[in-house]
Amino acid sequence: MATVRVTPPKNRTTIVVAGRSYTCAYGSTIDVPDFIGSVMEANGWHSHGADATANRPPAFFNNVFVDTTLAKVIKADALGAWHDMITGAVV
Repeated sequence: MATVRVTPPKNRTTIVVAGRSYTCAYGSTIDVPDFIGSVMEANGWHSHGADATANRPPAFFNNVFVDTTLAKVIKADALGAWHDMITGAVV
């Protein structure tokens, strides 16, 4: 069974899927089975890749990525810069 890494939107950090409750702090991630992740995405959660800083993808607007070097969930802005999702600082 494949898994995906997901992060919640700011206003909804708990979701119930198939009778099971999933909770994750904003700016953090959890790994879930891919079929659960699909339902979470349809309800506003975000799935994304994870890798070292050197392997970050291009910073397309609203792209979310887990930087394993920094141990942070980061999000791209409209100008192509990556920001820490918790502090807003450029990383």
